[in-house]
Amino acid sequence: MTFTQMKTQKEPLKVLNLLRSEMQKHLSVELKRLEDHMLIRHKRRLLWNNALERQVKRPLRQCIESLLKPKSERQSNVHPVERDIRTWSRDFLEIPNAKLNGLPPCPYARKAWADDKVVFSINTGIDGLLSAIREFDSHDYDIVVWAEEDLPDMEYLDGLCDGMNELMSIAGIDLHLMVFHPDYDATEAGLEFLVDDEVTDDSLSYCMVFVQKLSKLDDAALYLEKSNYYEHFPEDVYDALVLDRRRLRNANAR
Repeated sequence: MTFTQMKTQKEPLKVLNLLRSEMQKHLSVELKRLEDHMLIRHKRRLLWNNALERQVKRPLRQCIESLLKPKSERQSNVHPVERDIRTWSRDFLEIPNAKLNGLPPCPYARKAWADDKVVFSINTGIDGLLSAIREFDSHDYDIVVWAEEDLPDMEYLDGLCDGMNELMSIAGIDLHLMVFHPDYDATEAGLEFLVDDEVTDDSLSYCMVFVQKLSKLDDAALYLEKSNYYEHFPEDVYDALVLDRRRLRNANAR
């Protein structure tokens, strides 16, 4: 094969790589225009070289068709629990709340999703939760969402995570576990403003534990305190959510 022939076959592949990079950014009509431009430009080569057509034209078409599918179809391989949590975040956690001084229930959720800093461990049992803790510092993410459909007793899970938080603080491990369980009555706790009206107890079929950096959680709480985010929290809930966590951090720092 001559140098000219090699260059002729490699050039469309180079264009394909550039186009794929563009597709990650836009997913719009612009993609279609770029695709057409590329195919027209290399039409002659694609016509006389069937092998090159298989390498470039068909994969390109499939890639674009996949990316231009409705979001629901693109997420068909996502676990239903993960899809549900993403929807809950988008439709509730990221929505400004008047009782939180106009801030969303989770002011940092949107950025974590956008930066791809959220990973899931679904139906992996307690061993999966322990693995998420052990491996946390070896990965570049902000949060592990451990979710379990085989619901453990709420008091058991709370006690387990409270004990692990104490042990990690004593051991100097900068991590914290936050429990979400469908049996927890937020209204009874005085947090009715943090109840999603679209979600009923009967519709929740799983519990969650968020694994995060203790120091980052406390830094975020310190900032939110200045914004009156916790103004409507009952005192006992504020103490449990914020001050107890700060106590663990201070013990960790000794």
